[in-house]
Amino acid sequence: MKYVKCTEVHEEDNFEATAVIRFTEKMEILSSAPYNGGSHVTDTVFIMQVPHDFSCMDYISVLKNKIKQYSLPDDAVGFMTSAEVRYVFSKSEDTVDDATTFVAATAGVTNCVVAGEPLTDWEQKKERSAEIYRKLVAGTINIVAVCPYPLSEAGKINAFIPLVEGKTLAMRDRGYVETGTTSDAMAIVCPIGDDRIEFTGTGTPVGQAIAKGVRRSVFECLRKRGESAEAMSSMQMFSKHGVTLEQVWECASACGLDESLHEEFDNVFESMGTDPDICALVYATVAAGTMADKNCICNQMEGELPDVLVDGTFAMFLAGRISETRGSDATVDLLRMRPLRGNALPEYTEYTVYGLVAGVVGYITGFSDE
Repeated sequence: MKYVKCTEVHEEDNFEATAVIRFTEKMEILSSAPYNGGSHVTDTVFIMQVPHDFSCMDYISVLKNKIKQYSLPDDAVGFMTSAEVRYVFSKSEDTVDDATTFVAATAGVTNCVVAGEPLTDWEQKKERSAEIYRKLVAGTINIVAVCPYPLSEAGKINAFIPLVEGKTLAMRDRGYVETGTTSDAMAIVCPIGDDRIEFTGTGTPVGQAIAKGVRRSVFECLRKRGESAEAMSSMQMFSKHGVTLEQVWECASACGLDESLHEEFDNVFESMGTDPDICALVYATVAAGTMADKNCICNQMEGELPDVLVDGTFAMFLAGRISETRGSDATVDLLRMRPLRGNALPEYTEYTVYGLVAGVVGYITGFSDE
């Protein structure tokens, strides 16, 4: 892009690094950067890496020291991240019609959250963050998007919409339901000029180019770090819909298993529930049911679930995958008895539980007979 002179990644001690983006001229920047954030004019942006446990009240002095270290101008806009800059720094140049944009990003998502939801299980999130960091994966998403046209104040603010939406899409592409991290920071950069653009949303070429570039660069950051959403077992997927292990055993008991087989059932159920083929079937059914709850299945009748989700088809197939005829027979029994009927579970989830339980019961009883 003509406004980007160069990008540099300066490697430092302790596997840290600082990325520097230099422009061909002074540019207007609207950002949430910790150094020279807000509305600013400069020809330099930098992203410095800090330790994962970084905590410093005088972070401005830390950023100023980085400026001195690389002889950057005092008006440079500075970001901080605990992501390993030398590995994850990614950039993208995209053109839609005549609008060419440039995007640079660093990203890690160990402290990811769903925007608007309370910060529950924060200690567990911190523990997982520390575990991932030991494998050289870190948090925070920083994005710098450069537009080819002068933008009005409203145009700059408008440009954050495709930027943030592109970031969220990149996370979706990697399997996350979360929308970002608790410390994300962004910048919109544009040249100085009189003929300013007012609209840069997702319906404009420049907005589309920004979204494409952000989606590509953030995805690439996460790919480089090997980051993706934490995989869930079948039981974890059930739990999100209100199913408990006690209810699972209730279904197994309804199939005739006595207490002496409880431990064996739990072990086999856990093993089968983490099998990739079984997880895929459970995920497919539960995900389809979730979309059906929102009336998002093609030609779905308003307020009605597609028959295939509630007629036992998936349950029978799931059970048969585990223990063939025995599993299918046990599924028929559970579908007839419906021991979880009064537990306010989504019907598709209830039937999927029956399928997995029946398959395990068929596996255990068949193995016992042999």
